[in-house]
Amino acid sequence: MSIIDNLRQKTSFWDKLAENFAPSLTRDEKFKLEYRLPTEENIVDDTNADLSFANAYSKSKEFKTKEGHATAYVYSGRLFLTPHYLVFKDAFDNSSCAMILNISTIKRVERAPFSSYALSLVITLYSGTQVFIQFIGVRYRSEQFCERLKSCLKGNIGHAKLLPAFLDTCYSEFLLRKNVLQMKEIRAPGGGLGQKFRYPGSPRVAREKAKLRLWFNYFRENGANLAIVKNYTFEKLVRVGVPNRIRGEVWELCSGSMYLRQENPTEYQELLQKNEGKSSQAVEEIEKDLRRSLPEYSAYQSDEGIQRLRKVLTAYSWKNPDVGYCQAMNIVVAGLLIFMSEEQAFWCLSKLCDYYVPGYYSKTMYGTLLDQKVFEAFVQEKMPLLWEHVEKYDIQLSVVSLPWFLSLFFTSMPLEYAVRIMDIFFMNGSKTLFQVALAILRVNGEDLLEAEDDGMFIAILKNYFHTLDKSAHPESVDVKYRQITKFQELLVTAFKEFSIITESMVTQHRNKYQNGILQNIETFVKKTQLRHMPRTFHLSEYQLSNIYDLFYQSIATHKIGMGTGSSNMDFQVFVRFLAKFCDWCKTGESDKNSSYVDQKVEFLKRLFNKWDSSKGGELTLNDVVYGLDKLVTNDLMASINYFFALYDEDNNGQLQREEVLQVSEGLLFLTDPWKTGKYVDALTKKAIEEGIAEQIVKEHGDSMTIDQVELPTGVTIDEEKFKSDQTERYLEAASNFLQRSFEYAQPVELDKEIDLLDLSDDEENELSKKKKYDSLKANAALDPTHPKVIDLATFRMIILADETYELFFSQTLRESIHTSEAVNAFDTKNKALRTMFDGIIADGRKVAESVRRRVDSVATKSSVASVESGSNQTSNSACTTHGPDKVEDLDDFTTEHPDEHEELLSNSWIEMDGGDDSVKQSRPLRTISPQEGTNQKDQPDLIEFES
Repeated sequence: MSIIDNLRQKTSFWDKLAENFAPSLTRDEKFKLEYRLPTEENIVDDTNADLSFANAYSKSKEFKTKEGHATAYVYSGRLFLTPHYLVFKDAFDNSSCAMILNISTIKRVERAPFSSYALSLVITLYSGTQVFIQFIGVRYRSEQFCERLKSCLKGNIGHAKLLPAFLDTCYSEFLLRKNVLQMKEIRAPGGGLGQKFRYPGSPRVAREKAKLRLWFNYFRENGANLAIVKNYTFEKLVRVGVPNRIRGEVWELCSGSMYLRQENPTEYQELLQKNEGKSSQAVEEIEKDLRRSLPEYSAYQSDEGIQRLRKVLTAYSWKNPDVGYCQAMNIVVAGLLIFMSEEQAFWCLSKLCDYYVPGYYSKTMYGTLLDQKVFEAFVQEKMPLLWEHVEKYDIQLSVVSLPWFLSLFFTSMPLEYAVRIMDIFFMNGSKTLFQVALAILRVNGEDLLEAEDDGMFIAILKNYFHTLDKSAHPESVDVKYRQITKFQELLVTAFKEFSIITESMVTQHRNKYQNGILQNIETFVKKTQLRHMPRTFHLSEYQLSNIYDLFYQSIATHKIGMGTGSSNMDFQVFVRFLAKFCDWCKTGESDKNSSYVDQKVEFLKRLFNKWDSSKGGELTLNDVVYGLDKLVTNDLMASINYFFALYDEDNNGQLQREEVLQVSEGLLFLTDPWKTGKYVDALTKKAIEEGIAEQIVKEHGDSMTIDQVELPTGVTIDEEKFKSDQTERYLEAASNFLQRSFEYAQPVELDKEIDLLDLSDDEENELSKKKKYDSLKANAALDPTHPKVIDLATFRMIILADETYELFFSQTLRESIHTSEAVNAFDTKNKALRTMFDGIIADGRKVAESVRRRVDSVATKSSVASVESGSNQTSNSACTTHGPDKVEDLDDFTTEHPDEHEELLSNSWIEMDGGDDSVKQSRPLRTISPQEGTNQKDQPDLIEFES
């Protein structure tokens, strides 16, 4: 078996193996990738056919001779139809004939009268070239294909009208018109900067005229631009070298960017006009790098070259805001503009970023990092000795090769050689970069094995790039051998020895290392962002990490590792984000109620706008972190103040009547999960614990000691009662809030006289006047002609006067925001009242504490009874203690029984401090006067104990 056959078998093996590792692509996706067609071009129909060509500019212009036989060569293969293209691929080796025909170039379609096939068509193009299609297969399928072709032609009339203007921009068309059609008054289309500032290299050394003649002959025989037929000659001409004058067109023809430019003739100019004068982060970064773009080329030392570069980069940053502008993009575009017009370079850059080197020019540069890993794997496989040397001396190979891949060799070697690499790169794809990079290491292998650090490694390769024009074998006795330059040797090594590196192998290795690279990038980005987050007072590092994960998990379009998609959060995503960890934002039965939904949307929009620091309609991660830090504060007053600020939109420290109503609706929304019994708060939890403890005490009697306490296994409670009590308590809190808000509201401007009621009747006593005056003030609060407001102090008073709302702002709200739970730990199931009860029984500690308090309470009662009987005191003159709930006549008891008082007082405080929540049960409640918060100097505190 020959070496070539062995290589072919290995290539076939790797191709098949790569198919198992490659992500599954649809037939249309594979088709578009193979022929570099726009993303909109899906296969409409396909069929087997034989094709022949008679070019209008070649010697043979007709299909039949005098004997009626065709003279053109016939290719057998598969014919595809898309909305704007006819694509043919030969069945022999898929490379002998590949036609990509834009149907805008079709002038006429007719049936072939001289064919022996069941159905044949003759397609005449705008230039006079004829394509003879002979369908193979069942006739009805051929007829169906023809009908669909007819439909596509009708839908393409608009594009066909724009064809002459597009052809005027193609240099290949200019060559044919001038040299074949002998058009005298014709002007060459505009091109790259090289037309004015000269192309890199020497035209004599590059044999520009000879190459241009070869390409002219190819265009004349095989068509050009939108109607070209590619074969082996096309590939040979690309490898020999493309003439500078048509290099830009060949690049866009190979890459497929020509098809994008033809379909979108005005988009480039429209982008520039629409965004003229606008500024962005990308535009600012572009301005910094303009003068650093191939400064050795004279065009980029002039305003004309800088302006062209600026326009192309700016237009692309507006077209693709996810990428915007990235490092080394200016180098690549500067290289393109030497051979291309602005519009050509713009569309070629789009194709580069989307197809050839995806991820190279992104915010995270994940594509470049991934290909560095792939390149190192190839070095390890193909050059094990060099790889061992690199590992031995800890040489960072990626530091050496990264600029090669990122700048596509434009900054690594002289421009005249870099563009030769680009010729093959646009034709063969990204595997070219790996082949050339491996060849560079191969031809310098002996010298590189002498390098013991990164500096020597880089110096050797840098010297090699500067001597590419020198002889590769200067000491050879063979003259022809001495004439081979180092660059020619590099090309032979790259595309002969390393031809085994295929696109399938590259894809396979990319898929192998992609997840690891993306995870490393995501970890690095996360650490960086967490390090630069604003200072928080109530969120731990662990909570910040969870918030980070939740934030980007909610933005489905944003890919952290790839750096694509907006990293900001709009309102809809914001709602889904909060629903993942906030009890009051999760979906449930209440979402079926339209009034509840309105309350929810109104409050969340208010919260969204409060957090939006830029007022641009989107939240950054820092906005969310800062907002949540304020929301989960453990400071009661800070929590109340923050809620008040949500509704104080004009920041004047006052809430108008409508704003008070909105506050009430916001509270109704926030407390809905507890109002409906979906969750329980601390007060209900305490009541449940006390209920269980009471049952235990009843079962064991008064003689029970604390050592005899056993937690129940089958205790049942009236679940609906606790749920109903909690619901009633929250409804009462909402009602009291509105009532007290209007009762304690203050007039915007105090009236000197109140005429709504006559208070001058002398017969009424002062108490009656006071009642009427209070009634009048309450009515005036509802009178739209007399606006009233509540300030922050009054708002605090109203909240603190209600035990439920005070608990909500001090504890319930904070505990309802689960920022400490891991992302994968969130459960969308509702935590019902029974779940909380089961938790109490399972834990048992809270119940035990309640039992302990009740046992102590029984002991206290016994002690008080014995004291009363021994001292012969009446109940009216002594203090009767009813557990922790009631204390009477404390002063009398202190005076008459100091010793007993000290003991009982000690027991009472034990009861009140018996647990975390017991203090709240036995603490004094304050009845706060309406004037509290403004002037409390002369007003005593009214204190009464909880009954």
